[in-house]
Amino acid sequence: MPVTNGYPFLLGVNYPWLRYGQDFGETTDSHIGVSTPQAKQTIEEDFARIRDCGAAVVRWFMFSDGRGGFVSSNGIPQRPDDFLFADVGAALQAAERSRLKICFSLIDHLWLQDRRLPGGSPNDRVLQFTASREAFLENVLLPLFREFRAHPALFAWEIANEPEWAIREFHPVPAAKIHIADFRAFATEVAHAVREFAAVPVTLGSARLMWVRAWREVGLDFYQAHYYPGSEVDAGDLATQLAPLARLDKPLWLGEIPARDPAAGHYSLISALNTCRDADILGAAVWRWTTPQATDTDQAIGCVEPETLEAWAASERAQSQRA
Repeated sequence: MPVTNGYPFLLGVNYPWLRYGQDFGETTDSHIGVSTPQAKQTIEEDFARIRDCGAAVVRWFMFSDGRGGFVSSNGIPQRPDDFLFADVGAALQAAERSRLKICFSLIDHLWLQDRRLPGGSPNDRVLQFTASREAFLENVLLPLFREFRAHPALFAWEIANEPEWAIREFHPVPAAKIHIADFRAFATEVAHAVREFAAVPVTLGSARLMWVRAWREVGLDFYQAHYYPGSEVDAGDLATQLAPLARLDKPLWLGEIPARDPAAGHYSLISALNTCRDADILGAAVWRWTTPQATDTDQAIGCVEPETLEAWAASERAQSQRA
């Protein structure tokens, strides 16, 4: 494994979900989370293969768009539901057996947006109001952090996935109604809670490298950003964008880089991983391991070929041994 800035380069994969919004806890329909026998078998097999490819970290969405995982009353979160801890525990147990660590992304930007969830949900507007955000932190997240405090298979708690798409100062569309000051205040409270009650690192998955600096005052342990070359034509290539970020006060991890990007014909995953390694950042995680479904918006990107990851990791090991 290559070493950057005195620490190993952390190769990861996004294992974003088996079923979006339904992996952890019970939804209004049923419980089909990761502690069910069929899901556990799938995860065990996938995690073993991921480790064989040389990856060390798995990034996984937890509450996603808020459709499950906790009990609420009149739009106010009351407590984790009866299945949340069992599902999270099953995922961590599988990771520990395969010598992997999990970065759990707590909130997806879709839940932060002002929108109705598919099929309707009592939780769809929980994050739109200060009081219900505070209740979610106090009544759901804090018990979660305490339950899995310092778990050896936890890499980090990630406050949110690409929150900029729900913040009007970044993304001026009708669904993006949260102000950056309000979200930054909430994110800062979550970061402090992780530090006090979870005893593992805390991060935030910024949608673009150019927006990472917006989160310097939150109190993160490492920064995280996502890179899709087809969406970055106005900002320069990966090496160009990474160069000035070497002066950040905390390490940087690329939480999402695509296996391929049809919008950027020149893009190569191997080249992108080499660029990340040469930039001395904390690591990078490929989007994604699980196969996109017909309804997913990332079908064109597809999933990573395990052989590609395995070949890159093997080449890095051989190069390290020669050095």
